[in-house]
Amino acid sequence: MNAPLPADQRLLLDDVLSRLAKVEDSPGLLRFMAGMLKTLLRRQGDAQFLATIQDAFAAGLPGLDFTGQKELAAEVLQVVITKRPEIALAWQKIHGAPPRPAPVQAPVPEPAAPPHRRAADLPMEMPPPLPPEADDYAFAEAEAFIATQMGEALDKRLALMRVPLPAIPSVAWCLDQPFFLFVPQFAAIAKAFITGPILRRCRDGLEKRVLSRVDYEILTKPDRQAAFWGDVRELVLKAVDESLTKLATHLKTAEAKQAAIARTGNEGKEGFKLVNKAVTKPRNYNILGVEFALGQVTTTEQVKVKVPPPYKLEPNEIEAQELMGKFRTGAAHAGVKLPDSADFQFLRTLLNFNTRLFIQSRDELIGLAAHEDTTAGFLSERLRAADKSFTNYLTDVLVMMMFTRCGDTSFRLAQFHAVCVGSARDKSAMVAMRPFIPAELARRPHELAVQVREALRRRLHLDAVLGSVERLLDCYKVMGRNLFGHELEEARAVIAAFPMVFAADGEVAAYSTIAKLILATISGEQPDRSICLMRVGQAYDRIGRKAAATA
Repeated sequence: MNAPLPADQRLLLDDVLSRLAKVEDSPGLLRFMAGMLKTLLRRQGDAQFLATIQDAFAAGLPGLDFTGQKELAAEVLQVVITKRPEIALAWQKIHGAPPRPAPVQAPVPEPAAPPHRRAADLPMEMPPPLPPEADDYAFAEAEAFIATQMGEALDKRLALMRVPLPAIPSVAWCLDQPFFLFVPQFAAIAKAFITGPILRRCRDGLEKRVLSRVDYEILTKPDRQAAFWGDVRELVLKAVDESLTKLATHLKTAEAKQAAIARTGNEGKEGFKLVNKAVTKPRNYNILGVEFALGQVTTTEQVKVKVPPPYKLEPNEIEAQELMGKFRTGAAHAGVKLPDSADFQFLRTLLNFNTRLFIQSRDELIGLAAHEDTTAGFLSERLRAADKSFTNYLTDVLVMMMFTRCGDTSFRLAQFHAVCVGSARDKSAMVAMRPFIPAELARRPHELAVQVREALRRRLHLDAVLGSVERLLDCYKVMGRNLFGHELEEARAVIAAFPMVFAADGEVAAYSTIAKLILATISGEQPDRSICLMRVGQAYDRIGRKAAATA
């Protein structure tokens, strides 16, 4: 089939392929091939060849899309036209019919030699082209437009997850950084990462279907921009989602390998193993002594391959780690500390969640949590319903929004702790179920101890100081030492340091007394919280009597 076809066969093949190109669907393709094969192989000696070709074509169709089916049909037609004369000659020899003389081909004249040219007249040798990476990206403006549209969409989604931050006193108060999604800078960090390194990884999949369609009018006319983005939005998000999915898988594998290296101390040893390797060969046919190949057949054979060390990182795993490192480095430069669970899988969630359902659940849960008559059981029931509708990431975001907005009303620390811990007996089990809120719960003792210190330092109203002390004592009542012993000790150390922190303050004696009262209640020397709060009030009343109630 590699030899050039005679002129008449080439004309016939071109005509048949042009007709094939006009077929528009699979049923039409089957009708076309049935008629064409019957026309081409209509002679008596073609019966066996026709049956073989039809079977081969039918066997190759399953699993192919329409484009693949047309490619297979073109291959079948080429085999038929190429091998039909040989099949006819073989049949005539077997059945005693004299073979038809082959048509006499007119000699093809050799092309004339090019005229002799002087060296000075020869074309100038051009320098080799620059490598692609040396040039600016051909679709840079189109990519920037897509990045802008994605960034705006991500901004709107992240805006749905923000709530006003509480003032002192509040169980959800934080001195420095609140929950990372409540930090306005996080939107810029996520946008820069997704519309930068991640979008650039999708160039191959977006160039033909999206980027090449961006013209001058789309770049300059807002009405065209909105219409075009509406058309290609799903294509872009699908490409980005596929990229993030692969990166999430590679990152998880890399982390597992690194954990194994830390456990064993090495990457393991190289080795060899037998594997079944797929081998694709041409499918050969023999009709009346005439051999030809049509289609392919795949078999397996065992080969011995070299196996790299089991824990050695692959290039795609290294790439995933480097990209995640860039994401976290960018956040650190912006002053935002990301939790370990803010990974590629979480970024996928940000781009794919159902915004309408999220808004509905958010408003319902926050409304219930803000209502004083809402029972803890009913609120937990609604949370479990939301947990079935969303991923763990989004459920944790909803819980954090409820706790930040309503942590001092119906969704207190005890309810927050119950949702976070559940039936988990250790931190690993807790983190496996809840990606975000365990770290936020673990921060509460330290943050609330700092809240007491800041309330005293700012000379806030007595009610603010007492509220801060009460919320700190709640931590030692609700949070068990088995899971949060280290965090509770850190908070105790903050209170114990009051004499040192306030050494230069004129009220150091009063603040030291308050610290002793809190430490006595924490340690159990004075288990009655009401007595502790009363004595703290007596020690601080003179200092904060005229200050504002909150800060």
